[in-house]
Amino acid sequence: MTAEENEIPEWLTAEEDYDPPEDRDNFITKTMLKLIGVLSSVREDGKIRARGASPAVKIIYILYFIVLTALCTNAFFLYCMLALCLARYCFLPAKKLGRILRSGITAALLSMLILLPAVFLGQPSTMLTVSLKVFLSVSMLTFLSVTTPWNRLTGALRVFHVPNIFIFTFDITLKYIVILGDMCVNMLTAMKLRSVGRNRDKSRSLSGVLGSVFLRSREMAEEMYGAMQCRGFEGEYYSMRKNLFAGRDVLYIFLMAAVTAGFLFLETAA
Repeated sequence: MTAEENEIPEWLTAEEDYDPPEDRDNFITKTMLKLIGVLSSVREDGKIRARGASPAVKIIYILYFIVLTALCTNAFFLYCMLALCLARYCFLPAKKLGRILRSGITAALLSMLILLPAVFLGQPSTMLTVSLKVFLSVSMLTFLSVTTPWNRLTGALRVFHVPNIFIFTFDITLKYIVILGDMCVNMLTAMKLRSVGRNRDKSRSLSGVLGSVFLRSREMAEEMYGAMQCRGFEGEYYSMRKNLFAGRDVLYIFLMAAVTAGFLFLETAA
């Protein structure tokens, strides 16, 4: 090997003075953070340990309390329901409690904003009553979601004779939200790391990510359909638990009866 062959080419020794212009990537960062937040909440919902009543009973009494809250015309009953709900929420971990309060307060503030003209028309009590009902309804639904795993909820739907196609669609949707969300986060991270300089067409890059995720979701749907055919899936959901109701459900049935008695007493007394 000659000395000329050992010499480094001049283009490798030349200094580069490339200073890429700064670019704002707040949109990509906010999108990633939002996706990560949604995925973490879905994962946490799937890892929840079911406590308290059985999922079927929990769905029944939560919906029943929401109906009573919507039908009541006595403010004292609403205050009693508020005290009962807040007392139950106090036994939850701080993270779950914060999630319940955030969703309930946000919905209540939105309803207050919509009903704000009622104050100028001389009906401020209407705004307060409706906002309190919205807070109770939304907080109870959030309580159901943060205390019951979503797979147990879908299994409890069989008690109410919900069609299998609805349960299947709901169950698969929740699972693929996590899978496709992870894919979006990975692609956005790769796009952010490979971006050099200023990208004046961010919408085109984001549409490319969404298009790739759509194509991948279509491929995964075909693969899942083939796997279900190979396993002989006929669309029927079977519960592994023989007893869908437990002994502790009697306490919640008595609670429903007590709340119903209080509702009837206060409504007739008014």
